[in-house]
Amino acid sequence: MACLATVMVLNFGFIFFRRRLRDCRKANVEQRAKACPRAPITAVVPCYLPNEQYIIEETIEWIMERVESPGDLTLMIVYNTPKDLPEIEKRLQVLEQKNDWPYGRTLKVHRVMESKSKAANLNEALRLVSDEYVIIYDADHHPDRQSLMLLWEKMVRLDQDCVQGSYYMRNLRQNQFGCSPACTFPCLSRIIDAEFFLDWFFSKLITRTFFMGKGYFSGSNALWRSSVLGGKTFSEDAQTEDVDMAIQQLLDGRRIEFCPESRSGELAPMNMAALWKQRLRWTIGWDETSLKHSGAFTDSGRLSLRARFGLVWTFLVR
Repeated sequence: MACLATVMVLNFGFIFFRRRLRDCRKANVEQRAKACPRAPITAVVPCYLPNEQYIIEETIEWIMERVESPGDLTLMIVYNTPKDLPEIEKRLQVLEQKNDWPYGRTLKVHRVMESKSKAANLNEALRLVSDEYVIIYDADHHPDRQSLMLLWEKMVRLDQDCVQGSYYMRNLRQNQFGCSPACTFPCLSRIIDAEFFLDWFFSKLITRTFFMGKGYFSGSNALWRSSVLGGKTFSEDAQTEDVDMAIQQLLDGRRIEFCPESRSGELAPMNMAALWKQRLRWTIGWDETSLKHSGAFTDSGRLSLRARFGLVWTFLVR
Protein backbone atom coordinates (compact mmCIF):
# COMPACT_ATOMS: atom_id res chain seq x y z
CA MET A 1 0.00 0.00 0.00
CA ALA A 2 2.86 2.35 0.81
CA CYS A 3 4.38 1.77 -2.63
CA LEU A 4 1.04 2.38 -4.32
CA ALA A 5 0.53 5.59 -2.34
CA THR A 6 4.01 6.78 -3.30
CA VAL A 7 3.36 6.11 -6.98
CA MET A 8 0.05 8.00 -6.78
CA VAL A 9 1.66 11.01 -5.10
CA LEU A 10 4.49 11.10 -7.65
CA ASN A 11 2.01 10.79 -10.50
CA PHE A 12 -0.15 13.69 -9.33
CA GLY A 13 2.93 15.72 -8.48
CA PHE A 14 4.25 15.19 -12.00
CA ILE A 15 0.93 16.29 -13.54
CA PHE A 16 0.79 19.41 -11.33
CA PHE A 17 4.39 20.37 -12.13
CA ARG A 18 3.88 19.83 -15.85
CA ARG A 19 0.78 22.01 -16.00
CA ARG A 20 2.36 24.84 -14.00
CA LEU A 21 5.49 24.79 -16.17
CA ARG A 22 3.43 24.79 -19.35
CA ASP A 23 1.24 27.70 -18.24
CA CYS A 24 4.20 29.83 -17.13
CA ARG A 25 6.14 29.37 -20.36
CA LYS A 26 3.18 29.98 -22.65
CA ALA A 27 1.74 33.11 -21.02
CA ASN A 28 3.91 35.78 -22.68
CA VAL A 29 4.74 33.82 -25.82
CA GLU A 30 1.11 33.64 -26.92
CA GLN A 31 0.85 37.43 -26.84
CA ARG A 32 3.99 37.82 -28.94
CA ALA A 33 2.72 35.23 -31.42
CA LYS A 34 -0.41 37.25 -32.15
CA ALA A 35 1.74 40.32 -32.83
CA CYS A 36 3.83 38.56 -35.51
CA PRO A 37 3.18 39.20 -39.23
CA ARG A 38 0.61 37.00 -40.95
CA ALA A 39 1.64 34.20 -43.31
CA PRO A 40 -0.19 31.43 -45.21
CA ILE A 41 0.71 27.92 -44.06
CA THR A 42 0.03 24.46 -45.46
CA ALA A 43 -0.46 21.65 -42.94
CA VAL A 44 0.45 18.23 -44.37
CA VAL A 45 -0.95 15.02 -42.88
CA PRO A 46 0.40 11.77 -44.42
CA CYS A 47 -1.93 8.84 -43.94
CA TYR A 48 -1.92 5.08 -44.53
CA LEU A 49 -5.66 4.83 -45.01
CA PRO A 50 -6.32 1.15 -44.11
CA ASN A 51 -4.90 1.71 -40.62
CA GLU A 52 -6.05 5.29 -40.06
CA GLN A 53 -9.44 5.43 -41.77
CA TYR A 54 -11.21 5.51 -38.40
CA ILE A 55 -9.33 8.53 -37.04
CA ILE A 56 -8.50 10.71 -40.06
CA GLU A 57 -11.87 12.49 -40.21
CA GLU A 58 -11.63 13.48 -36.56
CA THR A 59 -8.10 14.78 -37.15
CA ILE A 60 -9.26 16.83 -40.13
CA GLU A 61 -12.06 18.45 -38.16
CA TRP A 62 -9.77 19.09 -35.20
CA ILE A 63 -7.10 20.91 -37.24
CA MET A 64 -9.55 22.83 -39.43
CA GLU A 65 -11.76 24.01 -36.58
CA ARG A 66 -9.54 24.34 -33.52
CA VAL A 67 -5.92 25.11 -34.41
CA GLU A 68 -5.11 28.81 -34.64
CA SER A 69 -2.96 29.97 -37.55
CA PRO A 70 -1.01 33.20 -38.27
CA GLY A 71 -2.68 33.40 -41.70
CA ASP A 72 -4.59 31.36 -44.25
CA LEU A 73 -4.39 27.63 -43.51
CA THR A 74 -4.57 24.86 -46.09
CA LEU A 75 -4.79 21.29 -44.82
CA MET A 76 -3.45 18.68 -47.24
CA ILE A 77 -4.21 15.00 -46.62
CA VAL A 78 -1.90 12.77 -48.66
CA TYR A 79 -2.76 9.11 -48.34
CA ASN A 80 -1.98 5.74 -49.84
CA THR A 81 -3.90 2.48 -49.80
CA PRO A 82 -3.17 -0.84 -51.53
CA LYS A 83 -6.85 -1.23 -52.40
CA ASP A 84 -9.80 1.08 -52.84
CA LEU A 85 -11.77 1.98 -49.71
CA PRO A 86 -14.90 3.50 -51.29
CA GLU A 87 -16.73 4.54 -48.12
CA ILE A 88 -13.99 6.51 -46.41
CA GLU A 89 -12.61 7.89 -49.68
CA LYS A 90 -16.05 9.22 -50.57
CA ARG A 91 -16.39 10.86 -47.16
CA LEU A 92 -12.99 12.49 -47.61
CA GLN A 93 -14.10 13.84 -50.99
CA VAL A 94 -17.20 15.31 -49.36
CA LEU A 95 -15.05 17.03 -46.74
CA GLU A 96 -12.76 18.36 -49.47
CA GLN A 97 -15.71 19.95 -51.27
CA LYS A 98 -16.96 21.61 -48.10
CA ASN A 99 -16.65 25.39 -48.43
CA ASP A 100 -17.75 26.59 -45.02
CA TRP A 101 -14.69 25.74 -42.94
CA PRO A 102 -13.85 28.36 -40.28
CA TYR A 103 -11.77 31.37 -41.40
CA GLY A 104 -12.11 30.35 -45.07
CA ARG A 105 -9.71 27.44 -44.68
CA THR A 106 -9.16 24.92 -47.47
CA LEU A 107 -8.95 21.13 -47.35
CA LYS A 108 -7.14 19.20 -50.08
CA VAL A 109 -7.22 15.40 -50.28
CA HIS A 110 -4.76 13.63 -52.55
CA ARG A 111 -4.26 9.90 -53.07
CA VAL A 112 -0.68 8.99 -53.97
CA MET A 113 -1.30 6.10 -56.31
CA GLU A 114 2.16 4.52 -56.43
CA SER A 115 3.05 5.18 -52.82
CA LYS A 116 3.96 2.41 -50.42
CA SER A 117 5.30 4.56 -47.59
CA LYS A 118 4.82 7.66 -45.49
CA ALA A 119 7.97 9.09 -47.08
CA ALA A 120 6.49 8.85 -50.58
CA ASN A 121 3.34 10.60 -49.37
CA LEU A 122 5.39 13.43 -47.89
CA ASN A 123 7.52 13.82 -51.01
CA GLU A 124 4.38 14.10 -53.14
CA ALA A 125 2.90 16.67 -50.76
CA LEU A 126 6.02 18.83 -50.89
CA ARG A 127 5.76 18.91 -54.68
CA LEU A 128 2.22 20.26 -54.35
CA VAL A 129 2.78 22.83 -51.59
CA SER A 130 2.78 26.43 -52.80
CA ASP A 131 2.80 28.29 -49.47
CA GLU A 132 6.06 29.57 -48.03
CA TYR A 133 5.66 27.56 -44.83
CA VAL A 134 4.60 23.98 -44.20
CA ILE A 135 3.84 22.10 -41.00
CA ILE A 136 3.70 18.30 -40.71
CA TYR A 137 1.33 16.36 -38.46
CA ASP A 138 0.78 12.62 -38.10
CA ALA A 139 -2.72 11.28 -38.75
CA ASP A 140 -3.42 10.75 -35.04
CA HIS A 141 -2.22 14.18 -33.92
CA HIS A 142 -4.53 16.73 -32.30
CA PRO A 143 -2.40 19.88 -31.90
CA ASP A 144 -3.14 22.28 -29.06
CA ARG A 145 -5.06 25.36 -30.12
CA GLN A 146 -2.07 27.72 -29.78
CA SER A 147 0.61 25.26 -30.90
CA LEU A 148 1.06 26.55 -34.46
CA MET A 149 1.13 30.17 -33.28
CA LEU A 150 3.92 29.32 -30.84
CA LEU A 151 5.98 27.65 -33.56
CA TRP A 152 5.43 30.61 -35.87
CA GLU A 153 6.42 33.15 -33.22
CA LYS A 154 9.70 31.39 -32.51
CA MET A 155 10.48 30.93 -36.21
CA VAL A 156 10.00 34.65 -36.90
CA ARG A 157 11.75 35.87 -33.76
CA LEU A 158 14.82 33.65 -34.15
CA ASP A 159 14.84 33.49 -37.98
CA GLN A 160 14.89 29.67 -38.09
CA ASP A 161 14.53 27.19 -40.96
CA CYS A 162 12.49 24.82 -38.78
CA VAL A 163 10.90 24.89 -35.34
CA GLN A 164 10.08 21.54 -33.76
CA GLY A 165 7.24 21.21 -31.24
CA SER A 166 6.62 18.45 -28.70
CA TYR A 167 4.13 15.60 -28.26
CA TYR A 168 2.09 14.18 -25.41
CA MET A 169 -0.33 11.28 -25.02
CA ARG A 170 -3.96 12.34 -25.48
CA ASN A 171 -5.60 8.99 -24.69
CA LEU A 172 -4.65 8.77 -21.02
CA ARG A 173 -8.14 7.88 -19.84
CA GLN A 174 -8.41 4.97 -22.26
CA ASN A 175 -5.49 3.12 -20.73
CA GLN A 176 -5.00 3.51 -16.98
CA PHE A 177 -5.48 1.61 -13.74
CA GLY A 178 -8.47 -0.74 -13.53
CA CYS A 179 -10.24 0.97 -16.44
CA SER A 180 -7.78 -0.44 -18.94
CA PRO A 181 -9.29 -2.27 -21.91
CA ALA A 182 -8.60 -5.97 -22.20
CA CYS A 183 -5.04 -7.01 -22.99
CA THR A 184 -3.48 -3.62 -22.20
CA PHE A 185 -0.75 -2.79 -19.74
CA PRO A 186 -2.06 -0.67 -16.82
CA CYS A 187 -1.02 2.99 -16.98
CA LEU A 188 0.89 2.41 -20.24
CA SER A 189 -0.13 5.71 -21.81
CA ARG A 190 0.76 7.61 -18.61
CA ILE A 191 4.19 6.00 -18.52
CA ILE A 192 4.81 6.99 -22.16
CA ASP A 193 3.46 10.48 -21.47
CA ALA A 194 5.90 10.93 -18.59
CA GLU A 195 8.73 9.65 -20.80
CA PHE A 196 7.83 12.12 -23.56
CA PHE A 197 7.65 15.01 -21.08
CA LEU A 198 11.13 14.29 -19.71
CA ASP A 199 12.48 13.84 -23.23
CA TRP A 200 11.06 17.11 -24.60
CA PHE A 201 11.44 19.39 -21.59
CA PHE A 202 14.77 18.09 -20.30
CA SER A 203 16.77 15.66 -22.47
CA LYS A 204 16.32 17.43 -25.81
CA LEU A 205 16.97 20.84 -24.28
CA ILE A 206 20.17 19.58 -22.65
CA THR A 207 21.30 18.13 -25.99
CA ARG A 208 20.47 21.41 -27.72
CA THR A 209 22.21 23.59 -25.10
CA PHE A 210 25.37 21.66 -24.35
CA PHE A 211 26.04 19.50 -27.40
CA MET A 212 24.52 20.49 -30.74
CA GLY A 213 23.73 24.15 -30.23
CA LYS A 214 20.49 23.60 -32.16
CA GLY A 215 17.48 21.29 -32.29
CA TYR A 216 16.58 18.60 -34.80
CA PHE A 217 13.53 17.45 -36.73
CA SER A 218 11.46 14.75 -34.98
CA GLY A 219 8.86 13.95 -37.64
CA SER A 220 5.65 15.69 -36.61
CA ASN A 221 4.43 19.02 -35.20
CA ALA A 222 7.30 20.78 -36.98
CA LEU A 223 7.01 24.06 -38.90
CA TRP A 224 9.35 24.39 -41.89
CA ARG A 225 10.23 26.86 -44.57
CA SER A 226 8.88 25.04 -47.62
CA SER A 227 11.94 25.83 -49.73
CA VAL A 228 14.24 24.25 -47.15
CA LEU A 229 12.24 21.07 -46.57
CA GLY A 230 11.43 20.71 -50.27
CA GLY A 231 15.12 20.93 -51.12
CA LYS A 232 15.57 17.40 -49.77
CA THR A 233 13.55 14.21 -50.19
CA PHE A 234 12.36 11.81 -47.52
CA SER A 235 14.02 8.41 -47.90
CA GLU A 236 11.46 5.80 -48.95
CA ASP A 237 13.80 3.01 -47.84
CA ALA A 238 14.42 4.26 -44.30
CA GLN A 239 12.56 2.77 -41.33
CA THR A 240 12.53 6.25 -39.78
CA GLU A 241 12.31 8.78 -42.59
CA ASP A 242 12.16 11.65 -40.08
CA VAL A 243 15.58 10.79 -38.60
CA ASP A 244 17.04 10.56 -42.11
CA MET A 245 15.64 14.00 -42.98
CA ALA A 246 16.87 15.44 -39.67
CA ILE A 247 20.43 14.34 -40.37
CA GLN A 248 20.33 15.60 -43.97
CA GLN A 249 19.21 19.05 -42.83
CA LEU A 250 21.71 19.24 -39.95
CA LEU A 251 24.56 18.30 -42.28
CA ASP A 252 23.51 21.22 -44.48
CA GLY A 253 23.81 23.51 -41.48
CA ARG A 254 20.12 24.34 -41.24
CA ARG A 255 18.88 26.33 -38.26
CA ILE A 256 16.46 24.21 -36.23
CA GLU A 257 15.05 25.13 -32.84
CA PHE A 258 12.97 23.29 -30.25
CA CYS A 259 9.70 24.76 -28.97
CA PRO A 260 8.46 22.22 -26.38
CA GLU A 261 5.62 24.46 -25.22
CA SER A 262 4.02 23.96 -28.67
CA ARG A 263 2.33 20.65 -27.95
CA SER A 264 0.40 18.12 -30.00
CA GLY A 265 -1.48 15.13 -28.60
CA GLU A 266 -1.02 11.71 -30.17
CA LEU A 267 -2.39 8.24 -29.43
CA ALA A 268 -0.29 5.95 -27.27
CA PRO A 269 0.04 2.25 -28.12
CA MET A 270 -2.71 0.36 -26.33
CA ASN A 271 -0.72 -2.72 -25.34
CA MET A 272 2.84 -3.88 -24.79
CA ALA A 273 3.00 -5.73 -28.11
CA ALA A 274 2.17 -2.54 -30.03
CA LEU A 275 4.70 -0.57 -27.98
CA TRP A 276 7.39 -3.20 -28.61
CA LYS A 277 6.82 -3.08 -32.39
CA GLN A 278 6.90 0.72 -32.38
CA ARG A 279 10.10 1.00 -30.35
CA LEU A 280 11.81 -1.79 -32.29
CA ARG A 281 11.12 0.05 -35.55
CA TRP A 282 12.43 3.28 -34.04
CA THR A 283 15.59 1.57 -32.79
CA ILE A 284 16.34 -0.18 -36.08
CA GLY A 285 15.57 2.97 -38.07
CA TRP A 286 17.64 5.22 -35.81
CA ASP A 287 20.69 2.93 -35.99
CA GLU A 288 20.27 2.29 -39.72
CA THR A 289 20.06 5.97 -40.63
CA SER A 290 22.72 7.13 -38.19
CA LEU A 291 25.24 4.62 -39.52
CA LYS A 292 24.32 5.53 -43.11
CA HIS A 293 25.29 9.17 -42.55
CA SER A 294 27.96 8.70 -39.87
CA GLY A 295 30.86 9.27 -42.25
CA ALA A 296 29.60 12.78 -43.00
CA PHE A 297 29.46 13.77 -39.32
CA THR A 298 33.17 14.58 -39.31
CA ASP A 299 33.67 15.35 -43.02
CA SER A 300 31.20 18.18 -43.55
CA GLY A 301 33.05 21.47 -43.94
CA ARG A 302 29.91 23.50 -43.19
CA LEU A 303 29.74 22.38 -39.56
CA SER A 304 31.51 23.73 -36.51
CA LEU A 305 33.39 21.41 -34.16
CA ARG A 306 30.56 21.73 -31.65
CA ALA A 307 27.96 20.79 -34.28
CA ARG A 308 29.96 17.75 -35.36
CA PHE A 309 30.37 16.61 -31.77
CA GLY A 310 26.64 17.10 -31.26
CA LEU A 311 25.80 14.92 -34.25
CA VAL A 312 28.09 12.14 -33.04
CA TRP A 313 26.64 12.36 -29.52
CA THR A 314 22.99 12.54 -30.56
CA PHE A 315 22.88 9.98 -33.35
CA LEU A 316 25.73 7.56 -32.55
CA VAL A 317 26.60 7.65 -28.84
CA ARG A 318 23.27 8.42 -27.17
